[in-house]
Amino acid sequence: MKESIKKIDNGGAEAIKGFNFQKANLILLAIENYQKQEFKIYIEAEDDIVVSYKNYKAYIQVKKQKHTFNSITKKVSKKIKDADDNKITTLSASILEKNLSSGSDSDTYKIFVKDIGSSDKKKLNLKKPGSICTEVYMLSKDAKEQIINVLPNNFKNKLDNFYFYISPINDDLTEAVKYLVGCLNGINVSVDENRGRIVIAELALTIDQKAQEILSSTVDKELKAMNTDYFSKVFVTYETLNQFDRVLNSLGYNELITRKIKSERLKIELNSTDLKKDIKEELQKLYEDEELQNLSNREIIDIIIGNFQSSSFGRNTLISVAVECLCEVEV
Repeated sequence: MKESIKKIDNGGAEAIKGFNFQKANLILLAIENYQKQEFKIYIEAEDDIVVSYKNYKAYIQVKKQKHTFNSITKKVSKKIKDADDNKITTLSASILEKNLSSGSDSDTYKIFVKDIGSSDKKKLNLKKPGSICTEVYMLSKDAKEQIINVLPNNFKNKLDNFYFYISPINDDLTEAVKYLVGCLNGINVSVDENRGRIVIAELALTIDQKAQEILSSTVDKELKAMNTDYFSKVFVTYETLNQFDRVLNSLGYNELITRKIKSERLKIELNSTDLKKDIKEELQKLYEDEELQNLSNREIIDIIIGNFQSSSFGRNTLISVAVECLCEVEV
């Protein structure tokens, strides 16, 4: 993956609202894994991130610091007041305990970090590739024995499936965005004309929305999921966009209108699903009418706009969706 990434100028360093280290790592996981069978990512459900695909499930803690065996197993003390208003000290679970507290012995557990203390890193074995990461660090026998001594008994079996991952995400979030845009380019997703940055911003917004969902039952857990279908809609390939551009350029709109129509392109799959379905059905009717089969692309688009002008969608959105449907409809 890394070899295919080229440095991309994303056209600006303006901050993406709410973008942070955890979101950047989630997006990286999606880019590298979204095509796996039955792939899903859950945001702040049982852990910071939960990744699942067929016969695989991983619980992930994301920490934007360098960590050691001591730091991930250290319980955090906290002073609280009891019923009699007396201050007492309680101990909360360590980072590792939180990570291992969900799932079963057959699941996978990971802590994403900026780095691992040098002396502890020597006690780890590099494994590449990992199931969902390019490489991970697994515990050696000595490391496992060291950690087991400070870990509750009910978590010890899970250590066989525990890994560290040293994230490549930069502390400088502008650089992090550039890195992710490069990763998108590496899987042939269009990043030209600032599209890569728009994709990252869209993903960050969706992650925020998913994180805010409150779970009241296990059924609600799916509200926090992003799946292959969603990512496939956002990760538009160069081939798809080139076809869209070819049809759009054949319509004869001026440069200003063309740019506005292109700017609506990303929103189609995300916000216009029902409209797209209706326009596809309308196009199919046009193709079935022998008198209309010789119409130009522009004439077809004008008919579609006329038939849907009473909808709540603007003209440029209608054109964008119609062009997209024209590329996809089966004749």
